Amino acid sequence: MNALTISLVAIMIPGVIMALIYDTYTQHKPWDSFRYILMSIVFGITTYLVMQGLISGYQFFHGIKDTKSIEWYLLSVWSVANGEEKIKLNPLEILWGGMLSVPLGLFWVFISTRRSLHEFLLRKGISNKYGDDNAYIRSLEILHKNGGSCYALLHEDNLLLHGTIFLYNESDKTQELGLENVTVLHAETGKQLWMTNFMYLSKEYGKMVIFENYIEVPKNVERSGSEGAAEE
Repeated sequence: MNALTISLVAIMIPGVIMALIYDTYTQHKPWDSFRYILMSIVFGITTYLVMQGLISGYQFFHGIKDTKSIEWYLLSVWSVANGEEKIKLNPLEILWGGMLSVPLGLFWVFISTRRSLHEFLLRKGISNKYGDDNAYIRSLEILHKNGGSCYALLHEDNLLLHGTIFLYNESDKTQELGLENVTVLHAETGKQLWMTNFMYLSKEYGKMVIFENYIEVPKNVERSGSEGAAEE
């Protein structure tokens, strides 16, 4: 490993930290190796741009009375653009970049969770994609925001579960759900079978239906509907 490689690895440390924070605390599609490296580079550049902005802003306000005399300080990481085989790095810049990447990563998680950008693009008609999550994750987020109470219908087991959403996740093949204060009912009769404080569910796609309110159809309405169908 030559000096240039070591320097490039050191430069990427803030970006890697920021990418790890974002990957850990947000719901998104799994990243492959290329996407991870790409996001680390983007986050790293973002961190150094913020650092440069803070330093330049401090210099500007400190010497605002005589801006022409300011000797602008440039981060040593920008020397990468020169294409030199040996890059002179300031270790303190890497250290401060790593420390700054933590609050920046958490801030980016906050922005991503709020989905302010996606909602703005949708309102303006610029994009028709809500975000990186699918309808399953978004639906559970909405239910959780509304109090978390929901029903989960399991087709194959003929069971209807009522509880409060506590955990949810999705993988390539399964949908996972953790419920608190669960009441297990027979799906057809509505008879209560048993109760538990917590239940974990893991089902393949399409094997579990989740909804917020359960309204039983009156028998007379059900009967009139059947009669109407028979008359037709």
